[in-house]
Amino acid sequence: MRPATEIASHIGGFVAAEGTFVASIGAGASNFAFAVALGATDAGACQWLAAYFGCGTIHQYARRRPHYDDEVRFQVRRLRDLVEIVVPFMDEHLPPSHKREQYLAWRAALLHHWEHDARRRRSCTADSCDRPAVAHGRCHKHDMQWRRARARDGGIEGS
Repeated sequence: MRPATEIASHIGGFVAAEGTFVASIGAGASNFAFAVALGATDAGACQWLAAYFGCGTIHQYARRRPHYDDEVRFQVRRLRDLVEIVVPFMDEHLPPSHKREQYLAWRAALLHHWEHDARRRRSCTADSCDRPAVAHGRCHKHDMQWRRARARDGGIEGS
């Protein structure tokens, strides 16, 4: 087994050759993705990338023209995964190249969106609960507890 840094460097070089960074911004919607698209015969490489990063999805597509190969595509679209997994990896392992220049522009747009425009679920306001809030700043469980207590106490005002 090769050392982890050598594997990461190999992936960085592979992404420089085969990867793509997609940013579609406008009309009230933003769409970001990191992807590697290959011929279907190289599906193992996409599965390897998904296992290495621990996120993303793999999609298979039929050939677009008779002389083309079927296609397999590994992609990461979830904003949190892009920001917390893909960006730190690429910052460290994507080698100096034209692809790195494309990545840096994509990264700037992604991080700006993440900091200023992205809608993220907030956590429950109840003590030591990290579930996502669904109503009134509380998770479903704590909101139901609050509603039951309120009904039991005769509808006392509060939030």
